[in-house]
Amino acid sequence: MLKVQLFGAGRVTYAGQPLAGFPNQQACLLLCYLLLNRAYPQTRERLAALFWGDLPAATARKSLRNALWRMRQSLQSVGAQPDDYLVIGDESVSFLASSGVWLDVAVFETTVAALQDTPGAELSDEQAARLAEAVDLYTGELLDGVYADWCLHERERLGLLYLAALQKLMAYHGRRGEYERALQYGERILACDNTREKVHRQMMHLLWLAGDRNAALAQYRRCAQILREELDTTPMPETTRLYEQMAANNYNPAEPAAAPAGRAARPEAIQSLARHALDRLRRLQAAVEETHAELRQLEQMLGAALSEP
Repeated sequence: MLKVQLFGAGRVTYAGQPLAGFPNQQACLLLCYLLLNRAYPQTRERLAALFWGDLPAATARKSLRNALWRMRQSLQSVGAQPDDYLVIGDESVSFLASSGVWLDVAVFETTVAALQDTPGAELSDEQAARLAEAVDLYTGELLDGVYADWCLHERERLGLLYLAALQKLMAYHGRRGEYERALQYGERILACDNTREKVHRQMMHLLWLAGDRNAALAQYRRCAQILREELDTTPMPETTRLYEQMAANNYNPAEPAAAPAGRAARPEAIQSLARHALDRLRRLQAAVEETHAELRQLEQMLGAALSEP
């Protein structure tokens, strides 16, 4: 069986033998794209434009043919039969989704989608166990280190699914009084996006329920510092109010905190999404700038090499 891991750095094995050059070689990146878009055949024209759009059309089509040939050779080198996994026609190319392949992304997506409409606090023990196995497949962002546009889009989408699944598991364990487990899932969320203020607030609540008032107060200070350093902003009124209640030993977890009279709080969902989007935008901008710097360096090196007698 072909075993494909696209989370993290990426790895493909067949009968224990790793596929050489995966995922950095162009043929391997093409295979990744076909795997991620396995539901539909991809036209040769689209693939050529997507991967070699900066080249003349004839050259792009030739590059695609070469990449497909190298892809078949790579599969054969580990003992796999290319025709068991690929359908390469005159007009389109596709990956056989029904073939004997284990794909971490597919297992992850299937499990998360099946529980999409089930709130975390209402998960059964069996559902929570399946979801926990699914999130453990997420060993890192999709194809970490690959910055092609098609990859960035899928990376963002799968990353959001991962965070939503962690949120469900956090709620599941919190409802059961398993505060340490719930807090561990909260930390995993913050490891991906430490500006999620709602998660900081939930962790304050869990720490209070666990009897650790000092840790709950420290969680607020941690949140405030992150928001100041990362987004140049302050915690929302709901978070500060929760901190003040805990500091005064006046917090009752059974009673929802009321908004101060005469002060309309901004919708938390909108504010949280805006902060998250701003943070992700900054990260993507940094990646693009890094790529441009590398391209300029390569251009200078090539120019210097070509100018030599």
